[in-house]
Amino acid sequence: MAQSGNTTRRRSGTSSKRSSGSSSNRRTNTRSSKKTSSSTFADYFHAFSKTRFFVPVATVFVITFTILLDLLISWNNFDRFFKILGFALLIVGIIWIIGLVLSFGESSSESHNS
Repeated sequence: MAQSGNTTRRRSGTSSKRSSGSSSNRRTNTRSSKKTSSSTFADYFHAFSKTRFFVPVATVFVITFTILLDLLISWNNFDRFFKILGFALLIVGIIWIIGLVLSFGESSSESHNS
């Protein structure tokens, strides 16, 4: 009979520990829910990419980056700069024409489905 008394004491002791542990979990949950989330560069970029100013700003950025990269590669040799710039313009033109052809293909398939 002495053993059954000890087990009941142990059980009641562990149940009080469990209840105190669950209350501390509740406290930490309420603290963590009050924290504010910080915005990152990716959040701002995603929001900016949905505006109407994104395409012109991105275009100017790409053109400026390409010209500066060509200047860096050419090392102030004007003949080499214009050759590199010509190749860059040819590549951009080819990519633009391929994109145009693909967009016409998509728009014609959408008009046939309607």
